[in-house]
Amino acid sequence: MKKIFTIAAIITASIAFAQDDTSTTNFKAGNVLSANLTASSPGQIGLSYEREGSSFFFKSQKKKSTVLNVSYGAMNYEVNNFDVDGTGFVIEYGTRNYYGKQGKEFKGFYTANYLSYGSIDFNETILGTEFDGTYSYFSFFSPEIGYKFKFGNFVVDPFIGAQWKIEIAGKGDIDNKNTDEWAFRGGIKLGYNF
Repeated sequence: MKKIFTIAAIITASIAFAQDDTSTTNFKAGNVLSANLTASSPGQIGLSYEREGSSFFFKSQKKKSTVLNVSYGAMNYEVNNFDVDGTGFVIEYGTRNYYGKQGKEFKGFYTANYLSYGSIDFNETILGTEFDGTYSYFSFFSPEIGYKFKFGNFVVDPFIGAQWKIEIAGKGDIDNKNTDEWAFRGGIKLGYNF
């Protein structure tokens, strides 16, 4: 019984000391779940989760947040006067830095950068010939600027940016010489703050 009280006391003390001092912080952190629409190469539609005021691993006293995007990706591949459409997935993980005087809210002007991985599969028959392959890339440089508006708990988040892709050797009929390493990014997120 003594061990149970000791363990309970240690857990209670740990939780008490782990809490933020709300008298010294001006930030109202929360979570935002959004629908994500991004025009790029590949284009993306999916879900975005933003954890305001902390990363997935630690809390931050600055106006920083962590973002995870999981999306369906679509891309058009052009070679030798024909086009092939492919689909796949894109996963992005990054951080945002908010600027200006937003009071207790994570809103307003921000900059962001993402680590990204995407894989797009192509499988189409053109003039009786099967076209089959996979385009994959990794990116650690995807700078973005945006402005997050909050209307109560609803969030509107337009953004623009660019992405430099490190292309993984194409598989099948895909040759990376026919794709660009640089891609424009622009889009909007519509979400709910909880």
